[in-house]
Amino acid sequence: MDHDTEDLVVQLSTRIGMIMEDTSMLALTVRGMDPVGRRAALRKIEQAAGRIHALVAAANALKS
Repeated sequence: MDHDTEDLVVQLSTRIGMIMEDTSMLALTVRGMDPVGRRAALRKIEQAAGRIHALVAAANALKS
């Protein structure tokens, strides 16, 4: 893997970590939410999971 590709994989991984960090705070607050807030939070968590999945797929494609 060349240096530029390696740097891009690191950047993607860093972004994944940032999304996970932000989402974990939301996930930890679900317990105290009303049902409407909980549904909204779960949608946001699901969207974050989708973004993480896409970024992991991109990083995996680059390392091949």
